[in-house]
Amino acid sequence: MEIRTRVACAFAVAALAACSGGGASSAAPSGSFAPSAMPQQTSGTLTIGVAPNTVSSVARSPAFVASATKHATLFIDGAAAASGTSTCATAGTSGGTGTTACSIPWTAQISVPASHVFAVEIDSGSTGSPANTVLGEGKGTYAVVAGGSNALGTLTLNGTVADVTFTIASCTTTTCLGLAQLASAGGNLISYTGTVTVPTISVNPTNGTVFDNGSVTFVSSNALAGTGGVVTGTAQTSGANTYSTYATNTLTASGVFSGTSSAYASGAYTFAATCNATATGSFGITSSLVGSPSLDVTAAELAALSPAVAYPSGITVLTTAPAFTCTSGTIGDATASIPAN
Repeated sequence: MEIRTRVACAFAVAALAACSGGGASSAAPSGSFAPSAMPQQTSGTLTIGVAPNTVSSVARSPAFVASATKHATLFIDGAAAASGTSTCATAGTSGGTGTTACSIPWTAQISVPASHVFAVEIDSGSTGSPANTVLGEGKGTYAVVAGGSNALGTLTLNGTVADVTFTIASCTTTTCLGLAQLASAGGNLISYTGTVTVPTISVNPTNGTVFDNGSVTFVSSNALAGTGGVVTGTAQTSGANTYSTYATNTLTASGVFSGTSSAYASGAYTFAATCNATATGSFGITSSLVGSPSLDVTAAELAALSPAVAYPSGITVLTTAPAFTCTSGTIGDATASIPAN
């Protein structure tokens, strides 16, 4: 499983580290060093993984590191060339909880002391499947000082949706109940273990509670009254958290699941497929991305890497998408994958 629980990452915070986006803590206001800032060679580390369990950071610092992560790249102030990379050989754990850190050393000729924007992408690397594909992105603003002791504050990544898996749990004569689970290109489910209580439906500032490439919708492929059926549901919540909404035959997964129960940890979005009254025909479920990538790391920056890294352009169904038949309003199975009525 991945923790973006939407693609989240963390760092040990230095005394002067500041971050206005991505959940980093702040020790000094942005630009406070500007009058004396001078360009010079500066270095440090930025480590992605689980945020420290402290009052100053954990309240805004979920963890999202896919266990499929094999490579990470860091860019500063939108520069075309990367300022740091890591193989992330030990990123994540089995299940993608991100409890093992991935440290990115960086070096850049930048003005110090001053605040700078750091953007990070994680990907599946040349040995992944699919190879060299973005799993998550995020960015934040940090105060940087001269020298090589810049251990920057907490940065959070949003996971990038690439895969969906459907499961049908049970059926009546007219309706089937099921689950849709969303994952990154590496196949790790995207969930969330931070303490931000309500998903922020925006990719910036990065906070790990949403997907980096927007929301995901599930709709019927044929909702016509005489021949098809509809995808139905209700807003899916846990306490103050809203993860999915429903309106007009459209179920939308807009927030990343959080919580300690297995249901939330699995990142499963519930839906119901129902034949229209007296309908005879068939229908399936179509899943689509709605929204745009964050572009925290731009397409040009990804293309300039060697090898180039690709951003997922859509959603792949890992298992056969459910397809249903309707006979006078009674639901049936077109894929030999749903339970018997």
